[in-house]
Amino acid sequence: MKTLLIWLISTAIVGVIACSPVKTVLTEVDPEYKLSDYATFAFQETNASGVLSDNYQLHVNFLKSELSKHMAYRGLLPASADEAELLINIGILVAEKTQTRETGLLTDPGTFNYIGQRRYTWKSETVEVGTYREGAVDIHLIDAESDKVVWAGVTTGVIHEKEEKLLKTISRGVSEMFDHL
Repeated sequence: MKTLLIWLISTAIVGVIACSPVKTVLTEVDPEYKLSDYATFAFQETNASGVLSDNYQLHVNFLKSELSKHMAYRGLLPASADEAELLINIGILVAEKTQTRETGLLTDPGTFNYIGQRRYTWKSETVEVGTYREGAVDIHLIDAESDKVVWAGVTTGVIHEKEEKLLKTISRGVSEMFDHL
């Protein structure tokens, strides 16, 4: 009984983690890179065009705040862009996505044509269910002296309409990315 309970709890935890709305797609590290070699960091200037949200700059500032927390946790101090040893470049991409589902004979019985006794036809179709926005954040850590990318990470996630959920998604995405730093 105790083994069954442990198995059920473990399965539930794995299920929750697997359904996380944030996914770290890629991290790449220069083999010679050591974060401990750097003492200061700064953000490169961000430029935006075609912004989809009035709160865009608020979200970028929150993202920078989360990145700053992780850099400070690792012992780096903020500095001006001219004096920093490590520069952080942020790339943000937002795309409109369409959610679809496949029709099925059992779930959509009205979608097939009956042509007499045992001669029916049925064809699965893709049905649009709704639309949503998905965002990708691309972070590059750049050695300021050599102007060389020493670490890169990309994370993606659904952009929630509710501000609170969106900020949690940004925070979780940065944390997952920095787990690979």
